[in-house]
Amino acid sequence: MVSAYDLYNCEPDEKGNLLKELAEAKGNGAAILMDSGNYESFWHRESDKWKQEDFHKVLSAFECSFAFGFDEQMPPENRDDHIKLMHARYEKDRSINDQVYIIPIVHGKHEDLPGLCSGLVGITGVDFVAVPERCLGDGIIARALCVRAIREALDATGKYIGLHLLGTGNPISIATYTRMGADSFDGLEWCQTCVDHETNLLFHFTQADFFMDQTDWANMDVPFLAKTLAHNLDFYDKWMEELSSSVHSNRMDEFCRKNFPNKIYEICKEKLGWLDD
Repeated sequence: MVSAYDLYNCEPDEKGNLLKELAEAKGNGAAILMDSGNYESFWHRESDKWKQEDFHKVLSAFECSFAFGFDEQMPPENRDDHIKLMHARYEKDRSINDQVYIIPIVHGKHEDLPGLCSGLVGITGVDFVAVPERCLGDGIIARALCVRAIREALDATGKYIGLHLLGTGNPISIATYTRMGADSFDGLEWCQTCVDHETNLLFHFTQADFFMDQTDWANMDVPFLAKTLAHNLDFYDKWMEELSSSVHSNRMDEFCRKNFPNKIYEICKEKLGWLDD
């Protein structure tokens, strides 16, 4: 995953190297996902300067396989106006590079998201939509129920539509939302925390010393930062593989029961209506 905002603002010599590296990676079969840059521009306090036209300059110049569409952070209150705006943004993005699959991002109040997502699918025919996790509700139970409502609305369109959640990187959250109907995720937890492979829980990055012996990286002569990131990536690689296998074999409840702390699993059963396999 690469940031359009970061690519746009990098130094000329670095930009040239990245052009070559991304082209080489795609040529070797890597799937490259480009985001809209709005997240980074917000944190750099440049949301008012980062425009769709800037995003398009990057989209047309750099190799990628997929790209999140240029999303509107403060959409219109009116549902029809909101869908029209998303549609217009989507068509503009799609016209820039017909070799890139555009995944529109849907913002809005949690109660409006099911209708907004299905409405956008109806007018654009897209096969994938993305929603920021923070828009789903205040707590994980509310968010999980919102994911289920979105899934039901998408399924009602008559074809399977993928649902991506932005900003979701906690293993327990990933599994919970998968159980409720989400398909893919991205988040920063893998590079901001340290995961305990035995409990599947996250800890402060500096506490990696407590868990490093869980992988072979403990004996590697590499810096602490690289060692911790590799430790985390090993976990997520295995976690996502097992999670995917559980989905395809219809064993999600078994996966969650096995991998969640007992109290968390029991709360999910009660509040989300899960049934043991």
